[in-house]
Amino acid sequence: MRQLILIRHPVTDQAGTFCGHTDPDLSAAGLVELRALQRKLARLPLDRLVSSDLLRSRRCAEALARQHAIPATLRPALREMHFGDWEGLRWDQVQARFPEQAQHWLQRFATFTPPHAEPYTHFTARIRKEIGAWLPDTSCTTLAIVTHRGVLQFLLQTYCGIEATMAYQLTSRYATALFCARTAGADPGFALHETWHPA
Repeated sequence: MRQLILIRHPVTDQAGTFCGHTDPDLSAAGLVELRALQRKLARLPLDRLVSSDLLRSRRCAEALARQHAIPATLRPALREMHFGDWEGLRWDQVQARFPEQAQHWLQRFATFTPPHAEPYTHFTARIRKEIGAWLPDTSCTTLAIVTHRGVLQFLLQTYCGIEATMAYQLTSRYATALFCARTAGADPGFALHETWHPA
């Protein structure tokens, strides 16, 4: 059996904003969440740990890597989507400043690109290419990926067969760990079998 552990980074002081490539550190509450996450994963053998290189993910990945005595591989391709002119704004601010664009976003998320933002097709292509470099390696039994909500939603839909609304709900909390497994000889996708987040 191969296991894929998808981890959303702990909380920052910019929670609630479009924090794509903006690079805040973990907040005090995020450090508490990180310690809880470390306790959850302490006895689980990790073969490999890959992470977004943004600080909020990197801090988490490096702490887990030290705990498990393995390196943390930092990958820009696992960053959140870049939100362009919406970076750093809350949704209510987006609606106030960009009302027409906000409506387009709600109606056709996958095909509408906010001003100066990364197109969704580019975002998903870089993630697919990156994960495609890691998943075929059968020498890795347990792969942990520390990244962002948008990335996790795409991974759940693409590799675990989870529909969009459920993927959105499953990734709603910071420091969530999603445990997915693939049995040898079974379907090439992964099956989600446990969802965990700090109490």
